[in-house]
Amino acid sequence: MVILARSDCAERVADAMSDSQLCRPSGKGGRGDLLRFDCAGGTGLIRRYQRGGALRHVVKDAYVFINRPLREFVLHRHLLATGLDVPPLLGVCWSRSGLIYRGAIATVEIDGEDLLAHLQKNPDDRQTLQACGRLIRHMHDLRLWHGDLQLKNILVGSSGLLLIDFDKARLLPRLTPQQCARNLFRLRRSFEKHRFPLEYFEDVCAGYGVLAVSAWVDRLYEVKGRCSDWAARRPRR
Repeated sequence: MVILARSDCAERVADAMSDSQLCRPSGKGGRGDLLRFDCAGGTGLIRRYQRGGALRHVVKDAYVFINRPLREFVLHRHLLATGLDVPPLLGVCWSRSGLIYRGAIATVEIDGEDLLAHLQKNPDDRQTLQACGRLIRHMHDLRLWHGDLQLKNILVGSSGLLLIDFDKARLLPRLTPQQCARNLFRLRRSFEKHRFPLEYFEDVCAGYGVLAVSAWVDRLYEVKGRCSDWAARRPRR
């Protein structure tokens, strides 16, 4: 295993990433629970790379050819340097067996909650929704396309909003309006799945600003949403 760790707490981070017995479940996470550990000045979170979809039943945590932990670490480090609001990095680790990579990434745990939980507790917080739009606009101005922009990947911390989970994100030479719209419509879909009113997404767009979007992109995401609801037998508003 190769481990890169922040110098001021390198030993503690390396121990936690190499031995899960030194960590404790965080109760958070998507495909796999995050692991929490104590480090200098706070708490760290370890997210192990795990596959989603049907493929997870065949290869749970293996990736062919691509070192995804290191790729995300490099991108996340770049975003920190540009001033985008993201959690501080603690480290990354990976192992290689032939063409197969496995690994994890560690960040500082943020004192707060994801946007989904925040809106469930504060349904009238329009200011946070508009701030979310401004954060996404900042991300797009930096030419970053987020591959999984959803409510659980936006954190509401004590000092403001932060973006997380850049595993599928890409830094592009330029972002087209269609690519920006795909990110926004992915977020709109997240609002729909959790049964929030359309006004929430409109508040996000108000904070984001003007974006010229082709009608076919909007229609495509609407059709995709309807198909997803039908497959999951999810009622629509």
